[in-house]
Amino acid sequence: MARGMCLGPGIQILCLILLLETCVGPVTAEFSYVDLVMNSAGTIQKNLQLQKKLAPLLHSEEFWNWTQQLNSRHTLLRMAALSAEDNFTSYNRTEFKETSSEKDLSLLDLIGRLIGNSTLLNSGLPPSLSSQSIGSAIGQLLSSFQSTTTVNRNNTDEGSPSSANDLIQSPKYKGGLPESITNILGSVLQENNMSPSEAIFEQIKGAIENSNASESCKEDAFRVSDGLQTQQPWALRMFDASAKIPTDLLNLNIFWTGSYDECYSDSSVAAALLHPKTRLPSVKPRFCTVLVNLPFAFGAGGGGAFDASKLKIDTCLPKSCSSQDTKVLANLLLGSIPSVRNFSFAASSAYCQPTPEEVPYETKDIVMMCLLSMLGLIAVAGTAYEVIVMELIPKFKNSQKHETPDDPNFSNLERIESSIENKPYILRHANGGSSESTQKQNVKENIKDDTLKPKHGDTEEKRSVVAKILLAFSVYSNGKRILSTAQPKGSLKAVNGIRFLSMSWVILGHSIAFSLQYTSNVPNFASDFLQRTSASAITNALVSVDTFFVLSGLLTSYLLLKEMKKSKGRINWFIFYFHRYWRLTPIYMIMIGIYATLFNHMIFGPARPPTDTSCDRKWWMNLLYINNFVDKSEDLCLAWSWYLNNDMQFYVLSPLLIVPLFYKELIGVIISVAFLFGVTITSGVISYNYKLPPSTLGGGDPNTDPTHFMTSYYIRPYCRMGPYVCGVLTGYILHKTKGKYQINTYMNLLGWALAATCASAVLYGLSGAFRGEHLLSVEESAVYNALHRSVWGAAVCWVIFACATGNGGFINTLLSWSAFVPLSRLTYASYLVHLIVMNVFNLSRTRPFYMTDYAQVYLFLGHLFISYAVAFVASLLFESPFMALEKIIFPSRARK
Repeated sequence: MARGMCLGPGIQILCLILLLETCVGPVTAEFSYVDLVMNSAGTIQKNLQLQKKLAPLLHSEEFWNWTQQLNSRHTLLRMAALSAEDNFTSYNRTEFKETSSEKDLSLLDLIGRLIGNSTLLNSGLPPSLSSQSIGSAIGQLLSSFQSTTTVNRNNTDEGSPSSANDLIQSPKYKGGLPESITNILGSVLQENNMSPSEAIFEQIKGAIENSNASESCKEDAFRVSDGLQTQQPWALRMFDASAKIPTDLLNLNIFWTGSYDECYSDSSVAAALLHPKTRLPSVKPRFCTVLVNLPFAFGAGGGGAFDASKLKIDTCLPKSCSSQDTKVLANLLLGSIPSVRNFSFAASSAYCQPTPEEVPYETKDIVMMCLLSMLGLIAVAGTAYEVIVMELIPKFKNSQKHETPDDPNFSNLERIESSIENKPYILRHANGGSSESTQKQNVKENIKDDTLKPKHGDTEEKRSVVAKILLAFSVYSNGKRILSTAQPKGSLKAVNGIRFLSMSWVILGHSIAFSLQYTSNVPNFASDFLQRTSASAITNALVSVDTFFVLSGLLTSYLLLKEMKKSKGRINWFIFYFHRYWRLTPIYMIMIGIYATLFNHMIFGPARPPTDTSCDRKWWMNLLYINNFVDKSEDLCLAWSWYLNNDMQFYVLSPLLIVPLFYKELIGVIISVAFLFGVTITSGVISYNYKLPPSTLGGGDPNTDPTHFMTSYYIRPYCRMGPYVCGVLTGYILHKTKGKYQINTYMNLLGWALAATCASAVLYGLSGAFRGEHLLSVEESAVYNALHRSVWGAAVCWVIFACATGNGGFINTLLSWSAFVPLSRLTYASYLVHLIVMNVFNLSRTRPFYMTDYAQVYLFLGHLFISYAVAFVASLLFESPFMALEKIIFPSRARK
């Protein structure tokens, strides 16, 4: 096939030029390379006589009848290659006029088809034609008819063809056509003083003229055509930036990429080698993508996420051509491709990528930038206030005030320590006879505190509200708080490791899943990847979110029961709910604002999707934490935030589970079990009713339908609350045991074995389905969807309980590593930002990935590091300051 397929202006002409450039090569001294491809003369002659002579060639059926006799048009060109032995000979027009008949003239259509049909020539010419002209190739193809032409005209023997159609259809003459026909093209071109490239351009411009493209697009397409003929560097860049047919087609490489950067570039390396005789004004380019439906679809059994049913072809067009114009021009080419099994290739849609200047900053964008700038300035002011006013100035004043005249390095604290050494009896008397070392330490601490205390009365209670707000935004204090490894007494230390590792698991799954959307070898890689049992740890990573539901329910139950015991059941429920809302919402809303405004200015490239307007329409649902009740996935603002909405809804309902556990344990347990049972039944019924597969990746038999998996099951709270209830019950058990419960060694091992078995069954239970060995039926999928999340939650609960009660062994040591403490504090912020980070990386690429196992590792580690780095900045500026502001709003919480 041809080495390139262009979908730019003059679709067929560009394909033909590329074919001739790569396969035919220089033809004769008369028709040089430049004449054939780019015509250095710089103009296309408008010859009405030529158009009249060539017009009938484009409307005859003889050529198609002939190609059917030869089985395919590819066979035609292979025959041309095999018969190409001699150079093209000139044609005597006088002889042709004397010997040709009217029926012979009707065969001009055959030559017209060779010129006007890009698909035919696009099927490729072998290297043996490198020294032949188009006329020579055609002439040699039909040379076997030379000896029979005279017989056909002069003899009337039985079996001799009596007409041109008979000549075509006769088995005796299937090897070629009369030589006179092969010279028609050369005659016409010589008569009109045109090169083959000019004739080709003229024909294709006529096709564009008769298309439904807009007038402005047609006009610029003609200018590009002129630019190509005259070797204008800007026109060559547009042609070169359009897609070429890639390798790996048999493995469904559906990305036929162009060069986004070259399309918009102002120069190229090879431009210095081009010296056009004329300079034509350039045409502004636009990078577009055409989607072509394919007669098959690739998926992971029962409907999957890896869909290769559309061919994606990039092209560099004039800026005046809209998406609809792109589709029209694409179909000029695709319409000439013969149908395959009653399937015709056609562009289903096309979209053109905007340039940065075409995406202006709207009012909402400017407001968002002003808000971020204001928060940044407050953070700078708060940091300066704390570092300079609160730290440096008091230390400087104290050092100047307490220095002795004799020795400037002898501080007041050191002088007092010396006096303590000389008069120990005073300390013993003043401190009630306590040990000398203890007395000495107490006095030193009292003196130090008094010495370093600011004398201007700047204590926490006496600071102004403005000072408190500035300190709340201080990067210095917030950074120390985030990076500190200290934990309060009674903390469940293993939770930190579980939280960080679960977040890493989420990032791992998302980094691969979202990268596959722009991967050239996705069908081949996905097929191979799904065959591995070990891959289920990634393909079934959806349960990592259920781990967070377990942690949320467990900590809410554990801390609330602890607080109720301390306050004898009296809880300020307004503060209970306000604290949760205030804890989650500020940074959540800021991330939504960034995604709805500035994200649109971060990504420019061939993979840039249409602007997401869901947040413009549905942001208020996120503010109320109810956007997981949308009916369409495209209405999900910050789509991955469905988890936060579920978590908030569970938190609102949590007192219904926890308060009964505090007052009436049995009733509380019954209520929790009833919730768990209801969630299980609801999940199974919904799965069965909608015939859902067991996973977003498929795994179900042909009777399952993944259409409603996301909106009707996956994001609904009444299908996801099972792990949360498991966490609530575990938090209650830890509260009752006070984190101290010694388990028999054998029972402990049995517990770990059961937990590992259940978790492995959930995680790897679908590996056979993903491999296609056993696709789950509708009933089996319903059972799996009803049970597996709660089973996974129970397994995680055992890990936390065992580690908290001292039965975790080396697993507890690992999960309680102090380095996990600051990383766990960044988990919430990293969850909000990680997909924005990934999308900026993936959607800004100008080339698709070629996915390998090593590429997965690098993508994961890169996304993990950058996501946490961005999360650290977001936490410093947006999360920690608002948590500190809560203490200003409610001083009682600050004292507590």
